[in-house]
Amino acid sequence: SKWARMRKTKTLLLYAGFTAVVVLCGIWGGDKWYNVLFSALAVVYLLLLTEQKRCGYLLCSVFAVGYAVIALRAGFYATAVFHGLFLFPTSVYRFFVLTKKKTGTPIKILSFKGWTASVLLCAASSAGLYFLLRKTGDTQPFLDGVILSLSLLTNAMMFGNYREMWCFNLASSALYAVMWLAEFFSNGTGLSFAVMQIAVSLINVKGIVHWKRSKKTTDGGESRGEKDL
Repeated sequence: SKWARMRKTKTLLLYAGFTAVVVLCGIWGGDKWYNVLFSALAVVYLLLLTEQKRCGYLLCSVFAVGYAVIALRAGFYATAVFHGLFLFPTSVYRFFVLTKKKTGTPIKILSFKGWTASVLLCAASSAGLYFLLRKTGDTQPFLDGVILSLSLLTNAMMFGNYREMWCFNLASSALYAVMWLAEFFSNGTGLSFAVMQIAVSLINVKGIVHWKRSKKTTDGGESRGEKDL
């Protein structure tokens, strides 16, 4: 139908727009080709996840491996560990689980107790990680520690298909943008990742809104889980 074609065109323009901005900024900033490539990949897989499309988890697993290597070379050890040892297996698990469950997975909502426990756990782990990462010679131990704590919570929410994964991911993406901007101004690299994380922050807002609507639709009686692609 006409409306379906218009919606598809709008979606393609959204994907192309976000990706183009990240790629152009990376090239302008003189980033390595692999920085630009994985920055663009991150934008695409997150946009797919906002629409609950299964292939987003597959692209996420590829991004996780590449980003882990890049972060390790930049001296962001906590970020490297998270992407390689946590995000990669979780995204692979979600992809194969959704392959078997054709009807999709219900979206869950974190309770008030769950929110309280998550915030307290994040604060405690951030403090512990700061001292640990400072001893290992991490480039930015404070930011890297806080981001790892938020990322682990995001990973747990993704594993359980909780809507709040987008909230925690929004907080970590904003801090990631600060971290990579600092890296760019000090070492002249990482601008594509900084811009990517700014784009990711906007995508996270989209994810919060879209999953909230999807949850209401599901509660209203319609069957709506992750979509096959």
